[in-house]
Amino acid sequence: MLKRFFLIPLVILSVVGLVVTGCAPAEEPTAPAAPAPAAPAAEEGTWPKRPIEFVIPAGTGGASSVYARMLTAINIKKQYVSQTMLPVNHEGGAGAVGMNYVMSQKGNGYVIMITLNAFVTTPLFQDLPYTFRDFTGISLLALDNFPLWVHVNSPWHTWDEFLATAMEREIEVCGTGTKQEDEIVFRLIEQKTGCKPFHYIPYKGGADVAKALVGEHHEANVNQVSEAGSYYPEYLRPLVVFQPNRLNLPGKLAPLNEVPTGHEVGIDLDYNMMRGIFAAPDISDEARDGLVELFRDIHEDEEWIVFLEEKGLKRVFITGDELTEFLEDYEAMHKELMMNLGWID
Repeated sequence: MLKRFFLIPLVILSVVGLVVTGCAPAEEPTAPAAPAPAAPAAEEGTWPKRPIEFVIPAGTGGASSVYARMLTAINIKKQYVSQTMLPVNHEGGAGAVGMNYVMSQKGNGYVIMITLNAFVTTPLFQDLPYTFRDFTGISLLALDNFPLWVHVNSPWHTWDEFLATAMEREIEVCGTGTKQEDEIVFRLIEQKTGCKPFHYIPYKGGADVAKALVGEHHEANVNQVSEAGSYYPEYLRPLVVFQPNRLNLPGKLAPLNEVPTGHEVGIDLDYNMMRGIFAAPDISDEARDGLVELFRDIHEDEEWIVFLEEKGLKRVFITGDELTEFLEDYEAMHKELMMNLGWID
């Protein structure tokens, strides 16, 4: 009896030893395991399964960064999609650093980018190997404004006073980046009025541009209301806004609604900043459609509507072929403009 009890553990230990060491009887060789198939498409089919990286191709504190974080906050509160968006600033190269990063994420339905006009202009004057067509269009969300601001200590109280000085001497102005939206506005003023060339000083972002004018380091800028409005009326004074209609702002900023448009003061200049959303190239239909619906929901969100009103943006929502057509027109306009400025051939 004792022998039988001693033999049972020995048999068990022998079997366990075979399993642990990976050994098997010679007559039953183990076949090599097949590699697990990668299935990105299956994961996309249940989009979203992880957080969405929200690329901001500009510095912190500027309008793009403010808007991206507002969009993120609204989704966190309302849960339009189950996963959060994670804003990440990729500044530099007039937006090229951020665009290059998103372009490198081909097929990744979890990388999106907030865009501005540099999304169209930077590939043109830097001769990049891609254009807006190579990204996945999601939606246009708003059109931003370009008022001309001076310091409250400035001798200029009207556009006519500013222009009279600009016709006589070089005025030092500042803006975000070179050959980007802010400089484009000042070069267009030169072309349309025949004034002296502006001495343009570039900064990394709109927040720095606003602070530079508040500190009276320069004489004027064309910040958006979202960047300069917090310094009004204590430090900054707007003279004109370059868009077809006057601003329509609530509360403390309501006096800005009296600022005349360019057409009203005799300069034929309309220029707006686009605020759109694009994703990495070649993402799945599930990811693209999910992103379109996410931003369609946010477009209709009351908090977003109030936010845009407070910043003076025109609220729009276009997607699909209509978005592509909008960008085709925008590119054609900027190509002509940049050729006239001598920035591209």
